[in-house]
Amino acid sequence: MVVKVKLAGLNIVCARGKWYVYDRETKQKLLGGFEGSRTDLMKKLDRDPAFMAAYNAPRLRAGRKYVPGSLGELIFWFETECPKYKTLAEATQKSYSRAFAYLKKAYDAPLEDITQADIYDLRDECASAKWPRFADLMVSALSSMFSQAVKRRKMTHNPAMGLDKANKTNKNANREWTAQEVETALSEAPKHIATVLYLARYAGFRGQTIHKLGWREYQVDPSFGMCFRTVTKKNGEILWVPAAIELQNWLGSLDITSLRIVTRSDGTLWPTEVHMQTDVSHFLRDLERAGKIGSGTTLHGLRVTYAADLRRRGADTGQVAAALGDKSERMGVHYTRHVENEAKVTQAFNRKRLSQEEQ
Repeated sequence: MVVKVKLAGLNIVCARGKWYVYDRETKQKLLGGFEGSRTDLMKKLDRDPAFMAAYNAPRLRAGRKYVPGSLGELIFWFETECPKYKTLAEATQKSYSRAFAYLKKAYDAPLEDITQADIYDLRDECASAKWPRFADLMVSALSSMFSQAVKRRKMTHNPAMGLDKANKTNKNANREWTAQEVETALSEAPKHIATVLYLARYAGFRGQTIHKLGWREYQVDPSFGMCFRTVTKKNGEILWVPAAIELQNWLGSLDITSLRIVTRSDGTLWPTEVHMQTDVSHFLRDLERAGKIGSGTTLHGLRVTYAADLRRRGADTGQVAAALGDKSERMGVHYTRHVENEAKVTQAFNRKRLSQEEQ
């Protein structure tokens, strides 16, 4: 449900009884999860200084004159002219914009004076004011921009490269799902959510690839019945992968309402990958709270599950990486390291058993 308002360039959506406000051009969320009537929402938009600051930030940035050779000038160049920025996923651009907006108080800082120690100071301050994961995102955004600046002689080096992470990674995040968790989620999910889960589990696609995947990319294959021929959204890799029979059966049961395979429950498209990921995450966390699946069950974890299944079936790490659409074999290692450990433990116990039998 979309509502027109006086403020230009807004997209206002009501979902599950809550209001969400987005910048129509940048897709940035300006307000989320507001409860109340439409009238209450309009009053908040008129009076909330935090919303107005977020609303005006890109507009002020677009019209501002930056100090030559400053951080602000470089950010403006990166977001408006840098060819690399245009190839980034929409969700990544949105995340980078949020990070750059946080840095506005440092826009006048001369690039030549920025050191790695300065970036560490910014990171620590950001981790305290916001949260560690956002601080790491900010560093990643700066490093990506600085790398492009070095290539174009706008900087001599990248002071954000190689910094330690502020956020301690949760080792349970994006873990492999158990077979029971997969079965439960697929059986409990509404059709539009289940389709996303099937594509992650039985084709190993990332969320950004799933969001854009079209029916024309689902093709007849003489060896496997059906396959996918697509270009991965993250790295532009040309990917051919067979469609598992479970996935073929599921897709064959769907009514085609769009050129894309995944749609929302009403048959319309999710505006962005982030919207799709959010809906999937809400569903999974509801299942977790009900005690039907464990913690750490994420959409990306189904990609890990797909990779682990291939490795257990005898694929080597290079073959796993190719099936995932990754350029580097090390990603095949990354996704299946726990499978390698399982194999080592199995070998150890088999040797122990043989030794006992020989005695």
